[in-house]
Amino acid sequence: MHICDLTTLYIDGGEGGVNTYLTEKARYFAAHGGSYSHTIIVPGATNATHSLFRSTVYSLRSPRFFYNPHHRIMLHYQQLKQLLVEAKPDLIEVDCLYFLGHWARTAMGKRRIPLVGFYHTHLPSFYARPLTQCFGSVVSQRVESLAWAYVAYCMKPLDKVLVASHDIYKRLVENTHKEVEQVPLGVNLTLFQAPRDGAKTPGGSRPVILYVGRLSQEKDLSVLFEAFQLLNRQGAYQLRIVGDGPLRGKTERFVRTTPHVVYEGLVPYGERLAEMYATADILALPSRNETFGLTVLEALASGIPVVAINQGGPSNLLYPGVGSLAAPGDPVDFAEKLASVLEDTTMKQRCRMYVEQHFSWDKTFGKLLDVYENLHKAARPVWHETRRRG
Repeated sequence: MHICDLTTLYIDGGEGGVNTYLTEKARYFAAHGGSYSHTIIVPGATNATHSLFRSTVYSLRSPRFFYNPHHRIMLHYQQLKQLLVEAKPDLIEVDCLYFLGHWARTAMGKRRIPLVGFYHTHLPSFYARPLTQCFGSVVSQRVESLAWAYVAYCMKPLDKVLVASHDIYKRLVENTHKEVEQVPLGVNLTLFQAPRDGAKTPGGSRPVILYVGRLSQEKDLSVLFEAFQLLNRQGAYQLRIVGDGPLRGKTERFVRTTPHVVYEGLVPYGERLAEMYATADILALPSRNETFGLTVLEALASGIPVVAINQGGPSNLLYPGVGSLAAPGDPVDFAEKLASVLEDTTMKQRCRMYVEQHFSWDKTFGKLLDVYENLHKAARPVWHETRRRG
C-alpha cells in the first residue's frame, strides 16, 4: 500500500509535534514497512525533494502564514495535484485545518481512495479563547461557533478522523458528524532515556524546571513566567526554555530580567534534546490547547515528572504518580504544583515504567496501519466498480 501524508502543519526548518510525528512515522516504515511505501508532501521555503529514511519528502514552495510566520500555507493546487497524480497513493492522510481533504479528493478524480484526517490542533479554542480576554464571551462564542463550522467543512470529504487524546475525541464526537477514532501518539524509547545514576543536572543544587515547545501565544507562556517568578521568591530553582516562535523576543526579555532563567534556543529533535530532558528535574507544560502532548511522553520516558494543565491531551496522559495537573490559566496553582512535585522524590521511579507499558511509536503506528488497512479493504470494491463503469 502506498500511503501519502499531506499537511500544512509541518514547520520547514523548525520543530513541532507534526514534524516529530512524520519523522517517527518514516522511521517506522523504514524498519517495519514491508509492503508499505510512503510519500510526504509539506510546505517549504522552496520546491525540493529529499529522503527521510525510506520515505520521499516533497516540499512545495509556500508563503508564510501571516498569523504565525513560522508556519507556511499551501496555495498551489495544480502543483500539488501533479504530485498526487504521479505518486498514485492508495490512501492519503491530511491535517484537518485546511482544504487539503477537498484538494486531495478533487485531484484523485475517479480514484475513490480513502482519505484520513488527523486532528493535531484544536482550532476552536485556539482562536476563541484569546478573544474572550479582549472582547468578552459573546464574541468568543461566536468565533468558536464559526471555527467549528470551518473544521466541519475541512473534514467533509474525509472517510475517518483520527485524534490522539480522549478529551479531544469527546469534543469532536459532540461537535461533528464524522467517524472519529482515537489513536494515541507515542515516544521514542531509545532516544529518550532516564539519566544514569549520579548524573548532575546543569542547575547544580537548583532543581531544573524545563519548558520545551513553541514560543507562541497558544502555549500560555505568561502562566509559566508568572509561576516561576513566584517560585523564585520561595526557593532556589532554575528555568530552562527550549524552543522558538513568535514570542521569542518576549522570552528573551524575560530571561534578561529574571534571575536563574536560561534560554537554550531551538534544539532539534534528537540526542541533544534528549539530553535536555535527562538533565532536568521536571517538565512544565502551561498550555491548555494541547490536543495530545508529545513533550509529556518525552519527559516521562526521560525519567522526569510533568506538571501540565487539566485540559486537553495532558489531562488523559498524567496521573498523580507521574506528575500533576494545574488549573488552566492559574500561575499560582501552576507554581504550587511544580513545587509539590519537585518535593516528591518517588515520582521519577515510576515515570519511565509508565510510558514503557503504555506508549511507544510501534503501538501508535501498529494501530494506525490497522485503520489504514480496514479503510483500504472497504474502499477497494468501490474503486474496482468505479473503474469498471469508467
